[in-house]
Amino acid sequence: MKKIIFALFLSAFIFGILNFLYCNLNDAVFNYPMTFHFDIPYLIAFKSMPIPLGFVLIAAFSLGILFLALLQAIPALFKTVAMRARDRRIRELEKEVEEMKTLDSKSGVRLEDRANET
Repeated sequence: MKKIIFALFLSAFIFGILNFLYCNLNDAVFNYPMTFHFDIPYLIAFKSMPIPLGFVLIAAFSLGILFLALLQAIPALFKTVAMRARDRRIRELEKEVEEMKTLDSKSGVRLEDRANET
C-alpha cells in the first residue's frame, strides 16, 4: 500500500512540474501539432486531428504512472485472495475438529486413545 501511495504522490508531483513547464514555455516548443495515423491498406485508414506535442507528453507520462500503480496493486490483490482462501480452509478444518470432538465425546472415546490405536 505504501508503494501505491508513493507512486501516486510522485506522479502528482511530476505531473505538476510537467504542467508548469508546459504552461511556461513558448508555444513553438510544445504546441507542435502531431497527427497519428493508422492504416491498413484497402481496408481502414484512420487519421487523428492535430494534437499538441506537450499534451501527448503529459498524457503519456500520466498514463504510465497510473499503470505503474495498477501493476503494483495486482500482487496485493492476489495476496488478499490467497489469504481469504487460507482463512476459509482453516475455518473448515477447525469445524471438522470440533465435529470430531463432539462425536468422540458422545461415543466416550478420547482423541488421544484414538491416536494411540493407529
